[in-house]
Amino acid sequence: MRKIVSSPGILLCATVLTQVAPPVSGALGAPSKAAHGVAKKPASASLQQDPEEIQVSAARTLAGGLMKRQHAPEATNSISATAIQQRGAASSPLQIAASLPGVNFGSSDAYGLSVRNNISVRGLDSTEMGWTIEGAPGVDQAYYWPYTETWADNENISDITLIAGTSRINDPVQTASGGELIESVRDPSRRRGAMVDYSYGSFRGQRVFARADSGEIGHSGIRLFASYARAAADNYTGPGRNTRDHVDFKAVREWRDSAKSSLFISYSDWDNARLAPFTLAGWEASNTAGDNFSQNTYASNYLPGKTTNYWKSYVYNRQNVLLSWQNEVALAENLRLHITPYFHWTQVDSPGQTTINRNAFYFGDQKVDPGLPSAVTPAMVHSNQTQFATGVNAYVQYDPTTTNHLIAGYWYDHWNMEQVGGYTPLDSDGNSPNAFGKYVLRAPNGAIYTGNHFQESSQINEFYVSDTQSLFQDRVKLTAGLKAMMYYLSGTNELPGAPYHYSSAITQPMPRVAMSWQVNRQVQLYVNGTTNTRPPVTLSTYPTSFNVTTGKVTSAGNPSARAEYSIGEEIGMRYHGMFDFDMALFNMNLTNRQLVALTYLNGAPVQQAISAGGETIRGVTAEVALKPFLGFSPYVNGQYLDARLDNNLAVGRDLLPTKGRTMVASPKFITTLGVNYTRGPFFANLTFKWVDSQYATFMNDQSMPAYKTVDLGLGYRLPNMGMLHKPSIRLNLANLSDVPYLSQVAVIQPNARMTKGIYGTTIAGNTPSYYVAAPFSAMVTVGAEF
Repeated sequence: MRKIVSSPGILLCATVLTQVAPPVSGALGAPSKAAHGVAKKPASASLQQDPEEIQVSAARTLAGGLMKRQHAPEATNSISATAIQQRGAASSPLQIAASLPGVNFGSSDAYGLSVRNNISVRGLDSTEMGWTIEGAPGVDQAYYWPYTETWADNENISDITLIAGTSRINDPVQTASGGELIESVRDPSRRRGAMVDYSYGSFRGQRVFARADSGEIGHSGIRLFASYARAAADNYTGPGRNTRDHVDFKAVREWRDSAKSSLFISYSDWDNARLAPFTLAGWEASNTAGDNFSQNTYASNYLPGKTTNYWKSYVYNRQNVLLSWQNEVALAENLRLHITPYFHWTQVDSPGQTTINRNAFYFGDQKVDPGLPSAVTPAMVHSNQTQFATGVNAYVQYDPTTTNHLIAGYWYDHWNMEQVGGYTPLDSDGNSPNAFGKYVLRAPNGAIYTGNHFQESSQINEFYVSDTQSLFQDRVKLTAGLKAMMYYLSGTNELPGAPYHYSSAITQPMPRVAMSWQVNRQVQLYVNGTTNTRPPVTLSTYPTSFNVTTGKVTSAGNPSARAEYSIGEEIGMRYHGMFDFDMALFNMNLTNRQLVALTYLNGAPVQQAISAGGETIRGVTAEVALKPFLGFSPYVNGQYLDARLDNNLAVGRDLLPTKGRTMVASPKFITTLGVNYTRGPFFANLTFKWVDSQYATFMNDQSMPAYKTVDLGLGYRLPNMGMLHKPSIRLNLANLSDVPYLSQVAVIQPNARMTKGIYGTTIAGNTPSYYVAAPFSAMVTVGAEF
């Protein structure tokens, strides 16, 4: 592939290829220019979209879009819109990203409608990765979970890119100790049009999607699109139906080659009737019984005084608004400004079921009378959060010479959240008067009776700078960069007996270096050293919570908790010739390793932070795509991972002998094999994935079994029919072999068996739990453009 680069300032990448694709940039700020010098400025140049990679106007799709040609000096993998649009219409972005090298994905749902979606990369989970959508942070700052299902619909996603082990220096991420996932949204079409598709599948799964593009409005240079989607499906076992309503909107204004502005807004309203996690013994028993795991799910019917796990008490609701306003301006031929203000609002209710004992009920550490007529009253316990984040990320790109590229920027973020529990008694049918806890039990002064009620706010001030020097006609690029994060959190606790005010301040410099060598047109070598950090999870680290039955502290706030910090090195090679090949050898050392697991606080499922000390991670990741032959495009990737604990784990006043043991949720081997077929109007894709067993305890005394899955997609593009353009029909089959398997660890435990600690204490074992994957599912999608 030959690239053409303009004079310093405005850059253009041109090639005689077929598939339009968004830019993919390097994490270290290294621009990618032509390997053989700088060409003259073309007559029509487009503004550079990203500081670390020239804009791609066309790029070759490898293996049907499962692989892209990369140039950044770190392990970077992407999925194009071509591959995304061939997956199931209701698939979540994380389900789609599961085919990327080294991604360990787990879910309890076939259609992306469950909040139990999670990925880990190189043994580091979702809370240890950075997440960006259209230049804005996408992470929920209370939990550090991304909830990518609330960002954008699949038909509007133009690219999903994963950077393993580090992040782009210019991206607004605070949790990227383990890597970064970047999602881009298509620009509105330059021509007026519309698109509609409808899907129907297993478990009464349905989805409808509609989008309208305005085209250019008059001669204003403005164009926009708006879309709406509704998805719904029953749980594959037990009671409950899940729904998701989603709206996307994007407007773009361009001023020829001098500036571009784009506004992206999305809204989601998501209800998930959650499935209960299984113990290993419970899963094995249900698997043997062949009862579709129905015996361990939440109860379908409510019997007063008997049912303690009624499914309606566990329906999760999340409402979300995301706004990103990206602006790019050429201030001079060699100077460009990028500025992105953003806004993120979220409202959540994560409820559960409990029982209120009138004679043993506490508000904080004070015993109170809840004022209920019965001595024992079943109730729904709420866990409500309302949060918003505002911020701006701004940077300049300056090219002092034709071989030097400088980035300097600043990111500011302000986040605020109120978390409050609450109790609403259940009626004789098991119903609660309000899903968001409006009618919760209150004290005479109006205070909400709860075991946790606090407000938190944080501020992030981050400065970053990166400089890249090109040598030997751009064959060699040397990059040095520095990020400096200043993080401050403060909160107040409304519960009697809890510290009223708490705060934490973290300052962390993060240097990085990289070198890449374009050996020839086919071979690229690179090496890098990066550092990243992640502050402690706010919701489960800083506030103090109480047990409402005993008045005792269940979670003591820890304002002195230190941030997780990672130091990583990579050596990589890329070859693009007779076949396409990427490989990266990696080494990473973490201090203050923090994991997040599910636990229950007064009956409501919440996240719990676990501090695991230091960790060493080593391994190799590779992917290979062969050239298309008779319409077939084979693809394979794999990862070998060795993740070891560097310290003994503190449990109570003793230590478990965990040093040298394998880290939890870190499978040694992951392999994905796929083949894409495109011939005339037909297209198909087959994907096989195998994930090795993974430990669920730090003592390595219980593990989740290895599993394998096979997914198949078939499609046909029909000829245009009158007003219908590009009509198509496709069938997506997931878990084709219909083999039951556990997909991820839900509750991590220190040890499953009774163990003697380093200092002689007998430490009781606790049973981990897991999420069961969905069985075979099928979904048919028909659609067309107008």
